[in-house]
Amino acid sequence: MNDQIFEPGKYLHTLAYRCTPGLVGDTTVHVRRLDTETAKLWSTFTAQCRKRFGKEEAQAPYTIATTVLQVITGGYVFFEPKGASPFLVSRRSIDSDLLRKALALTHGLALGEQVEMIDLRQPPELARRIAQTPEREIALHEHLEGAAGVQPDAPNWLYRSVSWGLAERLAAVPFQLSNGREITLRPDTTGGLVALDDAWENEGGGRYAVCRTAVRLKTLPNVQHPVLLLDSRVSRISSSLIFSSTALAVQPGEGRPVLEVKLNGRGGAKTIPRQALEALGRLEMDYSILQSIKKRSEHEQKLRERARAFKEKLQFPRVHPGQIWPIPAKNYKHPIGTGVGMHHLRLLRAHADAVFGEETQRLPLRQSAMTLPRRPTALETVTAQELKRRKEERERTGSKEPLRSRGSLFPSAESLCISVDEAGFKKLRIACLWYRDETRQRMLQTFCRAFGLDPVGLDTQEGVEVDLYQGRITAVFYYAPDFLRPGRGRDRAEALETLAASLRPRDGILVGSWCETELPHADDFPSIDARDLDDLDAKPQTKAVLARLDVPSQYLMGRGKDGVIESGGEDHPAQMALLDLYRSLGVTDERISNALQSKGGYPVDRIAHVGVHVRQQNRRFGEKGEPKIVITATALVPPHASEGAWSLLGWSSTAPVWRPYRSAQNAFHAHPYPEPSAEMTSYRQKWDGAADMVERALGDLVDELDGVAYTVTVDAQSARRMWDGLQNVRLGEQHAKTGTDSNRSRYQLPGERLGGDAPLAVIRLNTEDEEVPQPVSVTHMGKKEGAEPVERDTSTLLFEVATDFGTPVWLLCNVPRAFDGSGAGRLGSKRTRWEAEKSVQSEDRSERRKGEMPQNFYAMTATEILPIGGPSDAAREALAAMTARLCHQTLFWSDRARYPVPLHAARQMDLDHPQYWREAADAEPGSGDDAEEGEATE
Repeated sequence: MNDQIFEPGKYLHTLAYRCTPGLVGDTTVHVRRLDTETAKLWSTFTAQCRKRFGKEEAQAPYTIATTVLQVITGGYVFFEPKGASPFLVSRRSIDSDLLRKALALTHGLALGEQVEMIDLRQPPELARRIAQTPEREIALHEHLEGAAGVQPDAPNWLYRSVSWGLAERLAAVPFQLSNGREITLRPDTTGGLVALDDAWENEGGGRYAVCRTAVRLKTLPNVQHPVLLLDSRVSRISSSLIFSSTALAVQPGEGRPVLEVKLNGRGGAKTIPRQALEALGRLEMDYSILQSIKKRSEHEQKLRERARAFKEKLQFPRVHPGQIWPIPAKNYKHPIGTGVGMHHLRLLRAHADAVFGEETQRLPLRQSAMTLPRRPTALETVTAQELKRRKEERERTGSKEPLRSRGSLFPSAESLCISVDEAGFKKLRIACLWYRDETRQRMLQTFCRAFGLDPVGLDTQEGVEVDLYQGRITAVFYYAPDFLRPGRGRDRAEALETLAASLRPRDGILVGSWCETELPHADDFPSIDARDLDDLDAKPQTKAVLARLDVPSQYLMGRGKDGVIESGGEDHPAQMALLDLYRSLGVTDERISNALQSKGGYPVDRIAHVGVHVRQQNRRFGEKGEPKIVITATALVPPHASEGAWSLLGWSSTAPVWRPYRSAQNAFHAHPYPEPSAEMTSYRQKWDGAADMVERALGDLVDELDGVAYTVTVDAQSARRMWDGLQNVRLGEQHAKTGTDSNRSRYQLPGERLGGDAPLAVIRLNTEDEEVPQPVSVTHMGKKEGAEPVERDTSTLLFEVATDFGTPVWLLCNVPRAFDGSGAGRLGSKRTRWEAEKSVQSEDRSERRKGEMPQNFYAMTATEILPIGGPSDAAREALAAMTARLCHQTLFWSDRARYPVPLHAARQMDLDHPQYWREAADAEPGSGDDAEEGEATE
């Protein structure tokens, strides 16, 4: 059960364990593997449902059957009737006659039949075939042996069911806190754990959240066994059911897991699926808990109707949830913060160790040799002697000056000029468009901070340039309320017409636009339905107008929820907006060359680095047509001379030509997202077509690079449906699909068919918390003999996973700025939420204290980095370190990002597009849960 720490070095501890036969013991599940003919019948059933509902995306509602079977079996069941290997798996055996009846009811109800008219003696062929499929009791350990030198290829049903038994074992032992308190964990039907008996409550009372612990089986690259991943999170509980997406329900009887139920209906009318209730009623099963959900929904809908009738504010009783715990669809304002904190995760690791005992095999991760670039914002480096002298001087004088000063957030003006020169321009002009004087002042104050100007006496005149740096960088301010304010029925291009000539790049002047914006507020437009407020948003409209003028733009929020925003102190939003404007302009300052320095190892500074971003934009409510595939790409190209600036090129599926990043982004933003091809109707055709586009783009890039080697970086989540070689089970395969396997993608890896012009390596990133091990702490083993290990809570270093075969994979640890920044409270580092301190009100300011429960508790995250290909182990390690450094040193703000610069820049092109859903792009993660306060927010 040890972490195999033998040699000196730093070792990372995570919540990841090898899932070996010994870990699962003699646990069994019951599996029905559906044959090809049965899968075809389900496809026919799906087509019938689509025809009935008139929706191409409609799916046969097998959730009816799943809900029914969960109630029948006590909870543990998973039904997957689609895909290459359809199956039905359950913890307990399912009676075939009961299964046939349940599926017959599902079939009939989905196609509109009345429940009492469905003839259970004459079930459809689909129901008969599934019920007649032999049910086998299978021991899980049979599929976990693993073969030496081979990636695990366990069946899908194993990944869906292995956590059931493990979660029950984890729940059988109380979760022990440091103060001796014991927390009761209950297993739930997802295969996880939930602490309903010890819910968290806000200080004012009546609002709740619960701890949910995920128990997932995943694979890691080149690790022989599947890996068990644990993680805990805060699930806020809504005061209303009808605005929630799911509900946790406590089933009657002993030993049954907590039921997670998906709710049907739109916001304000969510309830249990009607067909599931009707089916259970026909089967004469006990479904009292589902009836309770239905009754609560009906009661809340009556409260909603009453509030509407009397034009009152909609409010719901805030009482203990009891048996039904609604979970909101979105994170709105809530009096309990997000995150469980580092201490909780370390206790979870100890809990798993105690439960699983000697069968636990952790994954060893050792620090990789890598130096992080010194960021401009870093504290100055001073000797210990100088630090001591300053401390003594401060104590003597009573000064409160910091012992070390922090560097500038902004790149040097000279490095900006070098990048502008490299782009073929002589001067950079920033056009500031505003309509509130407070926003104009914030822009001006930010320029003063960025360029070291004295704000005293510095002011702006309409259309008159302000010299920011030696006449080579200037700003000019324009009052443009008609262009910028939210509203409808105005011609934005016409409103900008008088300024358009001044904004266009000309005479060697590179122009970028910094604009004021705000989200439309319902109070300002009382006659507009809340659902139509997005149509009044000026930002997407004005961005498209500026893009057509070939002017990159960035936006600064002038008014927030609490009113107009004024300058004062550190204006981080304004500072980040200016940095992001530099990114939109394609400016790559000295921070990039600093991050890509090669010190005697593999020459990553002489290689171009490409990032390819892929996303499917699903339709919003009311929209028609197929989902759209969006592809953007960038290339970070080394300078011809060592003292030159790196260049940033861009490309998009809308304008598939490589050009300077600013122009590529403008060409992308000036047009709608590309419509899907009518010729590509199947899932496989659609994504093969997307891979074709990237292949052609890389071929075109080769001509632009003129012999310079390059790498390609992609995100695993979005890209593996395009390239099979990115999937763990396909790693190391040399050939793409044959004509007989329609489920395989046409390409194995990006650029693979370019021959000698193929990428030097493909770098696969994975930032998905559900698939990447959760870091919890670090042990430092010293070099001196007999030295005691030193334990550290966090790390920002790169660690190499000890793989069983093939090439290594690396984890880059990230510490949230809110946890580790200046003045951070490091909440969750020493206490769990069960031990959170309450607020203290006092006339003595020194004794006052904020309560900890409303605040966010932070933990480390990790980015998985896997270089595929490359000429040697040393090259792959250098590429992993390079990727880590380009995450550490970003273009757009002062701290670390989850994606390296090329992939971030490609992704940001998409997030800034006028058609991107702004509420998704601008939302702060974990900002709260207020849906029940009014349907307008739903």
